[in-house]
Amino acid sequence: MNLASKRLIHTTTGLARGRHVYFNKHKMVTDPAKQDPDYFEKMARTLPLDDNYIDQLKKIYDDKIGSERDLTMKASDNLVADKITYGLPQLDLSKPRPPYSYVDSLKDAPESVRKIFSLEFGTRRDVTSEWKRVMIESVNHHTLDNSSLEKKIALCTALIRHWSMIVDEIFAKNHRPRKPSWLTHRIWLVIGQRRRLLRELREINEESFQRVLKELKIAYHVQKQPEHVKTRKAWSEAQLLLRIQEEKEKRLEELHQSYIKEREEKMVEMNERKKELEKEKIDIEQRMKELLILEGKATDNVVGEYHPSLVGNMTETVVHSMLFYHPKPDMVRNN
Repeated sequence: MNLASKRLIHTTTGLARGRHVYFNKHKMVTDPAKQDPDYFEKMARTLPLDDNYIDQLKKIYDDKIGSERDLTMKASDNLVADKITYGLPQLDLSKPRPPYSYVDSLKDAPESVRKIFSLEFGTRRDVTSEWKRVMIESVNHHTLDNSSLEKKIALCTALIRHWSMIVDEIFAKNHRPRKPSWLTHRIWLVIGQRRRLLRELREINEESFQRVLKELKIAYHVQKQPEHVKTRKAWSEAQLLLRIQEEKEKRLEELHQSYIKEREEKMVEMNERKKELEKEKIDIEQRMKELLILEGKATDNVVGEYHPSLVGNMTETVVHSMLFYHPKPDMVRNN
């Protein structure tokens, strides 16, 4: 009995809830729609306003925090959707490798010889150099341009996309789901460098900035400052306030539309009622006129309106005498 009671005693301590909230920051993003910077805010606005609204907001926020790292590495270059070419240009593998591209004797060489010196039989470095060359030539000013911002941005973009492809290849070969941090850290640094170059180019030349984004297919979004990044509670409160405002505007719009519809229906009824009253008024006036004619107080077919005399003849004579009568003047002068 004592032995059984001793077995019920737990000698270890545990916490029902951790001291810090855990977020899976290594979460892999597979949905291309999440590349939209406002994706999670839009998802929060579509949630039903029921008893589980706050819990659903928490799940969306956890997904948002967990996906931030992977989206930072891939969203600007659309690498979540493009897992085949990684945004790199299509190359003609039958062309000579960069070191032999200017050798004229290869043009008349046999097919087997040209194939040996082609990109198809080259190393990864040869293919990478060709990718860089094609992307740089698509945005630089001239062939001798080696220091412009456009050239640097194209070089950073080629490195980001090529290294991202290598990361996925290494990740697929590993038995453990772990990315090579020695390479992902370099990608992170190059992304920051490209963002600084893009910001500088945007301040200097807006037209060239838009051309670079179009040619290299870069999705540029202004990064939020640390003071604008909200915690889960503040983010949930902000989404709730926005949702309330949207529901309010939606309800007001519905009421406004119903008011307009009811007003139009009521106006039709009021206009019809007004016509009926106008017709009834005309009938009553016509009947009263006939009664006056019948009583002899009015005559029919009279042009104009008859206004009877308001002042009698005697009164008019007295008033005139008071106005125009003057006593006979006296010759005696009053002292």
